[in-house]
Amino acid sequence: MLDVHPPHHRLEGIKDFVIHLLTITAGLLIAVGIEGCVERHHQHDLAIEAREKLHKEIEQNAKKMADDVTDLTAEQAKVKDGIAVITHLAEHPKDKNQHGSIAVNYSLKEWDSTAWTTAQTTGALAFMPYDEANKYSRIYDAQHSVSIEQGKLAEDVAQFGGALYRSSIGSDSFTSEKAGLLLERLGIMETHVATLKGMAMESADIDKAFLEGKESSFNYHEDIQH
Repeated sequence: MLDVHPPHHRLEGIKDFVIHLLTITAGLLIAVGIEGCVERHHQHDLAIEAREKLHKEIEQNAKKMADDVTDLTAEQAKVKDGIAVITHLAEHPKDKNQHGSIAVNYSLKEWDSTAWTTAQTTGALAFMPYDEANKYSRIYDAQHSVSIEQGKLAEDVAQFGGALYRSSIGSDSFTSEKAGLLLERLGIMETHVATLKGMAMESADIDKAFLEGKESSFNYHEDIQH
């Protein structure tokens, strides 16, 4: 804060007045300049700190996302095996000599976003180049989409578990109609697994490209066949 004091002696003329006015103006400009430098330095430090925390958080999340892709690949195989077992049971519902196992499960994953939330709250993103801030936004948007989509798969597992219990599979009351309901549940699950896997692969690719200083050019396609 700059205090402006009155002159210590009487102003004798225009010259004294102009000199005093210029002195005040120069003082104000210096004060404003110093304040601006301090503010820019603070903004610079804020952006640097946010950048470091975001990079560390993205590294950690990238490992989790890669693990999720591996888990989803294994889950795809389990669902396909389950479809094969139930398809055979549907064709031979009374065959007591059939053997097979059905095991489908999925654990909800969590990814950290504290650094991202903090960067938004403190306004640190505003002090970064637009392209850089946009990259962070894309990374966390992809991560959030995976988090939302995995809820569908968790619901699929619960729905299939209930249908499997009601089907009396392995008993004389198991019918082709009940097998058809189980196949329908597994078909929905298979679609959601493939969708979620594609989204997780895209998110993992975006993370990897960012950490390597590259641009992501991910393209995913998978045919579901029986």
